[in-house]
Amino acid sequence: MDLLTVGGDVKGQVELPAALFDQKGSDGLVWQSVRCYLANHRQGTACTKTRGEVSGTGKKPYRQKHTGHARHGSRRSPIFVGGGIAWGARPRDYSYELPRELRRQSLALALSARNAEQAVTVVEDFELPEPKTREMVRVLGGLNLDGKVLLLTDGVSENIKRASRNLARLTVRAAQAVSTYDVVSHDRIVLTESGLKRLSERVS
Repeated sequence: MDLLTVGGDVKGQVELPAALFDQKGSDGLVWQSVRCYLANHRQGTACTKTRGEVSGTGKKPYRQKHTGHARHGSRRSPIFVGGGIAWGARPRDYSYELPRELRRQSLALALSARNAEQAVTVVEDFELPEPKTREMVRVLGGLNLDGKVLLLTDGVSENIKRASRNLARLTVRAAQAVSTYDVVSHDRIVLTESGLKRLSERVS
């Protein structure tokens, strides 16, 4: 694969590791990884009140017999307006973990799919002269990138982090921390040389 400069010129060639960019497998594996990622980011703070928690009288609304209505013992019953919620949401922890090997395989499948779409670009290591959004826009323009872009580097420098935070279509991640969800939720994947090396170390 071509190694590009930040201006979009070809600087040399670089080899993508087959263990990450040339894998085939079930899409269900990727789905499991994305589902786990989203579940682990749920707050789980939704809460409704049961009939024992809502405010209201405990008095029997009307006598048991001879009213022509169904018998009731409380106005806090879920069938009354203002009553408690039956089977409502309660605070809970949605998070769970997948085996490490499964996470690694799903990441490789996602990267391989992007590579098959020719949506992977490798650029030389670069640093921005100042933490300005216009500097990052200039880099993206030189690489002729469109759509949602995921930039993977070896760590994230302060200048790059600050220059990219106002760009809605650009996400910067450390290569050692990228997830399957990051890959599938972006249209283009851009790796720096050191970022590619760091990513390769995850499967070595």
